[in-house]
Amino acid sequence: MITFEYRFDICPGKVGEYEKYIKGQGKNIWTKYKGVKAVRKYKSMLGGSSPQRVIQVDLDSLATLEKILSDSGFKKAKEKFHSLVTHVTDSLLVSV
Repeated sequence: MITFEYRFDICPGKVGEYEKYIKGQGKNIWTKYKGVKAVRKYKSMLGGSSPQRVIQVDLDSLATLEKILSDSGFKKAKEKFHSLVTHVTDSLLVSV
């Protein structure tokens, strides 16, 4: 199992649009794919600190992640998501 971790801030002035996106088009974007074991979403308690949000996605394999990232529907959703966020970083994690 691997964990894909995504860290980001919401673009200034786009909090409302971001919230609408994650309740609509972006809702459960990960869980509809086979091989996704769990999704955890975090919001910073410190408000303005960066990253403001962290998403962790547990997947059964790296091949699963590659398949998801190459899916045309996922690419479209990701494009919209990236218009709402900034300071994006990611990691591939394994348990030790």
